[in-house]
Amino acid sequence: MEEVKGQKLEAFAFLDRINKEKWTASHDGGWRCGILTTNMSECINGVLKGARRLPVTAIVEITLQRTAHYFRERALRSGVMLSNRQLWTDFAKKMFTHWGEKSISHTVTKYDHLQQSASVITKRQQELGFNTHIVKLANRECSCGKWTQFGIPCSHAQKVCAAYNISAASMVKDYYDVTAYKNTYSQALQPVQFEEYWDVRNFELVHDTTIRTSTRPGRNQTSRIQNEMDWRQTRARQQAQRRGESSRQSNVIEQNHPQ
Repeated sequence: MEEVKGQKLEAFAFLDRINKEKWTASHDGGWRCGILTTNMSECINGVLKGARRLPVTAIVEITLQRTAHYFRERALRSGVMLSNRQLWTDFAKKMFTHWGEKSISHTVTKYDHLQQSASVITKRQQELGFNTHIVKLANRECSCGKWTQFGIPCSHAQKVCAAYNISAASMVKDYYDVTAYKNTYSQALQPVQFEEYWDVRNFELVHDTTIRTSTRPGRNQTSRIQNEMDWRQTRARQQAQRRGESSRQSNVIEQNHPQ
């Protein structure tokens, strides 16, 4: 915030008026609302990629089919993980193992035994490393912020756990447990019957023709805010166009200057 204040005082005043619990990971009490919301949005975008600007019926069908496929794959994966007696999801397992390997080269100094606090110095690697981080196991926090962000003990926390003879695995958040993962995707989605077998509705569907009525000439402008999915699609089209132009230019050169 001090950096923002130094850059532009109006921006600092605007952000300072907003409750910091709503938009900063450092003040949200560990709920990670912004990160979880962003991840969920990106997950939905990935599942429904390409299902845009289609008839409503087609969008509904694609949404149901892809969501069912998404749930089915993860339900099967959870069964495999349980049969292998895997404790956490693949992501948590990978992160915990990676940080555990990094912790080997750290140096730890213990301080308060009640709070189980310690300082950890990372190994110098060329111009990187040799940083000092403060870990408080009683509060389950590290000054690097990774433990709070991911819910998995970082390399510094794992080093301190080893120093205090505490299992770092017990510090991993419960939502990474394979059982929780299985329960998330255990609900089966049901197929939709053909329209002729639907229950007779007791109300009348009235289409509001004024919704799509254009008040000005020309093509209607979309009001949807573009995101990185649109940018990737735009770049792909531009790259394809450039490849096509390069190919045409090469053909023209070969025709004008045959070998």
